[in-house]
Amino acid sequence: MLGWSRRLHSAVGGCLLAGVFLAACSNVKVHVAPRVTATDLQKIKKVAVLFGSGSPTGSFPIPGLGVGSSAEAFGDALAVEMLGIGLDVVERQQLDKVTGEQALGLSGVTEGDKTVAIGKVLAVDAILTGTVDSGQEFSTGYVMGIGAGLRQGIKNATVKVLDVERGNLVVALSASYSSVKTVQEVAQDIAEAFKKKREGK
Repeated sequence: MLGWSRRLHSAVGGCLLAGVFLAACSNVKVHVAPRVTATDLQKIKKVAVLFGSGSPTGSFPIPGLGVGSSAEAFGDALAVEMLGIGLDVVERQQLDKVTGEQALGLSGVTEGDKTVAIGKVLAVDAILTGTVDSGQEFSTGYVMGIGAGLRQGIKNATVKVLDVERGNLVVALSASYSSVKTVQEVAQDIAEAFKKKREGK
């Protein structure tokens, strides 16, 4: 019985919470650029999270916030999670100010070069940017229809970590789910995967 219990625990992993099987397990893939080591990633201590209305995503009602940009909401959630794993994060107001100023002075410059330029002005080690795909689904609820209704959230997310000093992509993280997840859940999954990669796991 003990052996069976251990095998079950190993198979379930992070998909078991308080005795309840979750509908959608985390599926985050992490790709690290060649010759980039965990030591290199540990040198990333201050970041700016650059998600917003300019990202190619739609909008959906965010509980408690009304209708808003899924990318912007995800960016805010990701910033909080990055703080949680020990990184310094540029405050959003400062980021918006610098982004607006640089956009005016860098017309005709490629998006990659523009992002690096913004990172240098902000004096950060890396810029986190990417895209999110929002979606919706109908949930039948749990017991006797409790919790039933239309759920909005994120189905896929891609986060690119751009090294400001090198000016290139060092890590790409992609998360995909069989059912929609909240921006907070996706941000937490991405941040945890990045933390493990920095730790060499």
